[in-house]
Amino acid sequence: MLWFKKKKEDSVLKQMDGREIKYVTRRVRLSDGNIKEEILGKTGRMVVIDGEIRVMCGETDVFRCMAENATYFDLLSGAGVTISGVNTIDSENMDIIVYYTYHRK
Repeated sequence: MLWFKKKKEDSVLKQMDGREIKYVTRRVRLSDGNIKEEILGKTGRMVVIDGEIRVMCGETDVFRCMAENATYFDLLSGAGVTISGVNTIDSENMDIIVYYTYHRK
């Protein structure tokens, strides 16, 4: 007899869905080994639709990636989330940090 387990919904994905964004930064590794952060956008929203993580600032998408192909985790402070994956907008591997406007509910 085969037993099928129902896949558990990821709590981090549920938590980030619909959150308002203060700003989004991207980590860029420089040629000398240092890491620089550049701001991708401010004031927006983060949504998860059909397994796709979308980060929108204003009316434009800043980052889009399938959740199954990404690694993501909450910041220790709870003020945001870090996402690493291939951005489907420009097919570039990115590490971004999304900071929430108000993280406590």
